[in-house]
Amino acid sequence: MTQLFLSLGGNLGNTREIFEGAYPLIEKKIGKISVYSSIYQTEAWGPIPQADFLNQVLLVNTPLKAEACLAEMLEIEREFGRERKERWGPRTLDLDILYYGDQVIAESDLSIPHPRIAERKFILTPLAEIAPTFSDPASRKTMVTLLADCTDKSQVNRSV
Repeated sequence: MTQLFLSLGGNLGNTREIFEGAYPLIEKKIGKISVYSSIYQTEAWGPIPQADFLNQVLLVNTPLKAEACLAEMLEIEREFGRERKERWGPRTLDLDILYYGDQVIAESDLSIPHPRIAERKFILTPLAEIAPTFSDPASRKTMVTLLADCTDKSQVNRSV
């Protein structure tokens, strides 16, 4: 079993309901969810004006290889109506592999750790909540340290 840190994000439709619908599919197709972060409301990233996002990080214990996790995640996104039309555009559900154990993977279709973790407060905040002492295998910095060093000034607020 490998510990997989997985992020969920979305800003189209009822995002909380979509997340709740995704949990059983993640458990069926990828592995047992052992820890759920709080859900955070965050400003949208990128050049396209759009509604705020809800974001969350899960810790999943998976028997799958990283590539198989990615394939299953893409299928789950499709099941919830995700259409990949424009980069950083609005979406019903966005699933990303943040970390896959302590592995570093650099392939054309898969980069682990996720290449922009250190720049994204909306990812680091829930990661630091559920795994404050987990060390990034590339930088060897903990999630708390990465969050403290992050220059992203966007608002990340725990959603109620």
